[in-house]
Amino acid sequence: MPVAYPKVRLRHHIDFNPSKLELRKLSADASVSYVPMEYVGELGGLQLDEAKSLEDLSSGLTYFRDQDVVLAKITPCFENGKAALAQGLVNGVALGTTELHVLRAKRSLDPRFLFYLVISHRFNRLGEAAMYGAGGQKRVPEDFVRNYRFDLPPTARQSTIAAYLDRETAKIDTLIAKKRELIDRLKEQRSVLISRVVTRGLPPEAAKAAGLDPNPPMKDSGVDWLEQVPAH
Repeated sequence: MPVAYPKVRLRHHIDFNPSKLELRKLSADASVSYVPMEYVGELGGLQLDEAKSLEDLSSGLTYFRDQDVVLAKITPCFENGKAALAQGLVNGVALGTTELHVLRAKRSLDPRFLFYLVISHRFNRLGEAAMYGAGGQKRVPEDFVRNYRFDLPPTARQSTIAAYLDRETAKIDTLIAKKRELIDRLKEQRSVLISRVVTRGLPPEAAKAAGLDPNPPMKDSGVDWLEQVPAH
């Protein structure tokens, strides 16, 4: 028989959009990670190539720190699953786009479990239905995130679930990367094939099957990259 976990609201287990007052411990010239929306990955990951000093960044940006979960709130970024668990930030903190909700797990919630919760299909589908605004300015409201109801396992079980998802999604990501590499190679092969046939004629076997000379005389094309072409 499946174990029944208590049904809870997210608001009781997170700090939502934590205060920037925590930045006071850093000097004005201290470097922090800068995270515009394009640096937030779909279904995880942050690009952390850019760091700026606090004095060079706008005070209106969104603040978060390591182990916070950031979630895009504007369309179509939310629907595309732009969210991440912050890790490896410069000086442990970041300032990013204003179009992020920041969720900080309390002790009752494993940050990795929280991350998987907010990229789940159910969360995404219900959040999309709750969006407000017009056209390309629709956003997921704070109340939806705060009041989202879910089953809360014990923290040890949350960690087990998150570790399992880390392993399995890493395997899937590896397969996707290999498939993309194969697709890139096939595209390159396709391009080479087209270029070869339109400039040098059919390969011998294909030419023979078509009733053509499989080895026509060649001549210099006069173009370095084109090399030789059929004399006819």
